[in-house]
Amino acid sequence: MASAGLVAQGQVVQLPTFRTFSYSGSVLVPDGGTAVLGGNSSTFRSRSPRGNGQSSARSFGGGSVTATVIDSDAMDRQIRGLDTTARRTDATPSDRIGRIEEGKSLVRFARKMASVGKLSQARMAYKMAIDKLDGRLAALAAAESRRLLRP
Repeated sequence: MASAGLVAQGQVVQLPTFRTFSYSGSVLVPDGGTAVLGGNSSTFRSRSPRGNGQSSARSFGGGSVTATVIDSDAMDRQIRGLDTTARRTDATPSDRIGRIEEGKSLVRFARKMASVGKLSQARMAYKMAIDKLDGRLAALAAAESRRLLRP
């Protein structure tokens, strides 16, 4: 709303800018935890055509992931008043084999993370592997974890 006799001398309108970036890789995220995927920053500087003014701006962007595991079986056991600490038993031998293979894969991933110095990711991978494995394999994974990840 303009008052009578006043004229606007100049107006500046700042338009939004959009930038995108992508992420390709993998991270281990514990239940209820967050992992940072990465980010970027950029700087913009500008001078007026007449050379009497300049501006600059800096922007930051990033991405993260948060995971929450919902264990429907555990919730069902709790509602029915059953033992909530009981682990789900594998329905078929192929389910058991799948869990063992997943555990072995997690151990390989943990070794790789430990070899490049990413100890927190290695710890989490070993923990997940030990939960998947049973008996002798779980004991071997736990011993390897203690040996490689000494405090």
